[in-house]
Amino acid sequence: MAAHPPGTRAVLEEINGLWHAPDLLHDGPDRLRAGLRALHLGGVWAAALACPRTGFARTALLVRRHDPQAFHILHMRRGRATLRTGGRQTRIGAGHLVLVDGSSTYSGRFDDPAGVHSCVIAQIPRAAVPLPPRTVLRLQGVPVPLGPGLGGALARWLADITGRPHEFARTDLSCLADTTTTLVATVLAAAAGAVEGLDPEDRRRALRTQIRQFIRRHLGDPLTPQGIAAAHQLSRRTLYALFEEDGQTVAAWIRQERLERCRRDLADPRLAGRPIHCIAARWGFPDKAHFSRLFRSVYGAPPREFRQRAAPHGPTTTPHPQTTTARQASRTLVVGGAVHGERP
Repeated sequence: MAAHPPGTRAVLEEINGLWHAPDLLHDGPDRLRAGLRALHLGGVWAAALACPRTGFARTALLVRRHDPQAFHILHMRRGRATLRTGGRQTRIGAGHLVLVDGSSTYSGRFDDPAGVHSCVIAQIPRAAVPLPPRTVLRLQGVPVPLGPGLGGALARWLADITGRPHEFARTDLSCLADTTTTLVATVLAAAAGAVEGLDPEDRRRALRTQIRQFIRRHLGDPLTPQGIAAAHQLSRRTLYALFEEDGQTVAAWIRQERLERCRRDLADPRLAGRPIHCIAARWGFPDKAHFSRLFRSVYGAPPREFRQRAAPHGPTTTPHPQTTTARQASRTLVVGGAVHGERP
């Protein structure tokens, strides 16, 4: 057994709780190198994995040891894999997602000739997936392309939440779990031609997630309700109603997101030399005085003072309650180093 950095044993056990993957623990000159980031959201969890060519198996022994009555989702971001389940063999390429039943045995192999693979694995309780059982049965082991629209939104969502798990507060976890479940169910339902099987509220939540992802990608651009609605083939009235269901206006939510980007940039030591007014303008606040007042009202200190407190050697600062990040169950694993520079 190879020596591993402190704290990685629990994550290795977590991998082996899901899959029998002995190559990840191989000790020798050709030992495999892998990286894992896991985000636990209660019954739902997601993990970003990077690894070279290797096999994995959900064995009968593992199912007997721990059966959470859940579906496993595999989204290939880079490379390809072969999956065998229920007597069926499936090829999964980059950009595809596949669903399998975690209560059943299955096996597979990451086998891209280039030897570099990046994927997201998610576990979602069966009871939380609002799809008819017959629809789920038809979808198991079938690759689903995550192209434009909600498929792309789901791919970006999975990459985003597993790429920065340390930023989320404990109070965020329930919302993250609901959003992940809703997006997965909506994409799978559309793939099966069964969108009508979804609850109307689930469809609206998925649409809100898609719109928010669109806004986040364009925070540095001029944004108008009319433009956002047109990009999603909605009326402005429908757009306003979607946000009002969460007790917010479109403008207030955009302002909140832009302020958070400013806060992150001001706390980033790599941007210490960038003028505050340039950071503010970058995220849609061209008026210095207005930005300073708004920032102070939200974070409890003017931008300059906040930056000084956030400096690496400055005094400790207590973030505004709305931005506090709690420690939660996220872990990082590196076995033998990075995989050709590929991060999970």
